[in-house]
Amino acid sequence: MSLSNKQKSYIRKHAKKKSAKKIASDLNTEESEIQNYLDEIDTPLALHKKIFFYVFTFSVPILFFVLLESVLRISDYMGNTDLFTDAKIESDEYLVPNPNFASRYFFYTNVIPNPSIDVFLTEKPKNSYRIFAMGGSTAAGYPYSYNGTFSSVVDDILQDAMPNKNVEVINVGVSAVNTYTLYDQLDEIIEHKPDAIMIYAGHNEFYGALGVGSNENLGAFPGFVRFYLKLQRYKTFLFLRNVIVDSGKWFASKFGNGQQEPQGTLMERIVDSRSIELNSPKYKMAMLQFESNLTEILSTFSENGIPVYIASVASNLKDHTPFVDIADGDQPSALQSYTEAEKKYKEGNFEKAFYKYTLAKDLDGLKFRAPSEINEIIEKLASSHTNTTYVPVEEAFQKESENGIVGFNLMLEHLHPNKKGYFLIGKTFSQYLLKNLEPEIDNLDAINWNEYFDRMHLTYYDDRVEWHRITTLKQGFPFVQSGTLNPYQFSYTPIDFVDSLAFANVHQKLGWDRGKVQAARYYEKSGNYDNAIKEYLGLVRNQPWNDSPYIFAARLYLDQGKFDKAEPLLEKANELDSENAFVTKMLGAIELNKGNLDPSITLLEKSIQLNPNDPQAIFNLSGAYGRKQQFNKALELVNRVEQLNPNFPGLRDWKLQLQQITQSRK
Repeated sequence: MSLSNKQKSYIRKHAKKKSAKKIASDLNTEESEIQNYLDEIDTPLALHKKIFFYVFTFSVPILFFVLLESVLRISDYMGNTDLFTDAKIESDEYLVPNPNFASRYFFYTNVIPNPSIDVFLTEKPKNSYRIFAMGGSTAAGYPYSYNGTFSSVVDDILQDAMPNKNVEVINVGVSAVNTYTLYDQLDEIIEHKPDAIMIYAGHNEFYGALGVGSNENLGAFPGFVRFYLKLQRYKTFLFLRNVIVDSGKWFASKFGNGQQEPQGTLMERIVDSRSIELNSPKYKMAMLQFESNLTEILSTFSENGIPVYIASVASNLKDHTPFVDIADGDQPSALQSYTEAEKKYKEGNFEKAFYKYTLAKDLDGLKFRAPSEINEIIEKLASSHTNTTYVPVEEAFQKESENGIVGFNLMLEHLHPNKKGYFLIGKTFSQYLLKNLEPEIDNLDAINWNEYFDRMHLTYYDDRVEWHRITTLKQGFPFVQSGTLNPYQFSYTPIDFVDSLAFANVHQKLGWDRGKVQAARYYEKSGNYDNAIKEYLGLVRNQPWNDSPYIFAARLYLDQGKFDKAEPLLEKANELDSENAFVTKMLGAIELNKGNLDPSITLLEKSIQLNPNDPQAIFNLSGAYGRKQQFNKALELVNRVEQLNPNFPGLRDWKLQLQQITQSRK
């Protein structure tokens, strides 16, 4: 009689505690039958079966995660989080910083800051010089962005300094990130073969994503956090992270005592520790984190033979009081130090005032402005790493400030520069880049820096965008830390049409580029062509791959008879799209006006091929053939114009001349 499954289960359960005889008694069966089963289960598995068992056991969870990862990738979970993505330009040969890549770092905060839209070629040309700019909100050009970035100034200067190079300056800076993000960008930047790196970072080391004072915080060990950053390249890891975070949020909402205000700014949402004392454990942790990450960043670039230009960071010392005064700590009062600084400044003791202003900034409990130790670390690591250049931006700001103390002369609030300040950062980086590139640069001493400030093309529209962003920023945390928020935008009346566009850009999701086009068209209708052209040139600077703003600006120059200014814009538009009938027509007309008949005929014939019924292009081509004394061809074209538009200006007189010439030659 064979044993039942129930009996076998009993035997396995008590095999180590009871004898075969005792188990047989318990089950009321034969002892020999019990012993045979005990011998059977004690027999070791064959080696190949044991290997198969263990391989199968361990492969099941691995296969599960492989399958989960595959499913998440196929379903595009969280979208594309790569640093770069397809720019979606018709030629399909450009990449652009990915607007979604910062979702890697912000798992408690739903507001995801966006990088620039600096496009660059997927395949790096042999004659190119490619630079990546890295950092936080100042690197990203806040609150101007677009044409306000210091990297754009560098691009302008290097383009002119190296006319035989295809210069590409790509800005990957985003708001509210620190050196953890910069470290995480390394591999993807190196993959695209940079010739140099610019770094402006340090203000966000406490409150940037994964910083010691941030809600997006993973602890005090930089090595562990950097390992975490490697893991988050896997969709499975991001999925598990989000499950844990969302579960925590759900429990907090059900059982917690309070929630952060949902309408809080990004700055408010990300801050956890609102009072960090100078030289406290958390402060030292941030300095350790900064030095450790920056060492890894500089070493990695150095090992790959990539020059790095890293700048000291500047703050508003004179015109910004400390956010938080720690009156009961181990350090002096930040507010008292600031008051003493103001007194010394009024007395004319600027050296002492500078010391006290700096101390007040360092003692500020809410550490949005980088403490002095950040710049000390930057300078020390720059000098200790090969192929790394220290760029003295803070020192340049001091030199440009009255009595050497930075205030609202270069700053908009606590640390974001105004347009003069952003230009100064770009100028300072450029000076050090040009020094190292001097063998390739002509007329280095002849640079007209004021011209490059004008070429930022920051218009009235951009100034109003800046005003609305800064006003929005200052009405919330940390500038206002208590009381009921009364947003200005709910009752704001725009001061003019262009201001309404800037307001819509900041508060109503009107695209910056759409706003500039609408501003330009408004100026055109008002007869203010100069301001319209400025808006279009601003678009040209920001979107050099887009032929439309080149054409819009060129049209206005042509309407004013400024052919010398229209021509380079049309030539660039023709490079981008050689199949545009208007562009080829106007370039042909300009060549005709200069007496260059053969190029003129080539361009005009191309225009007519693209648009066979354009009387102006045909008339101009007739003129070109007439000047080449091919009068029959010219007359034939005039007859075509007459069929299309009998009243075309100048047609009758020109036809009469041609008829007289052809008849006299018979």
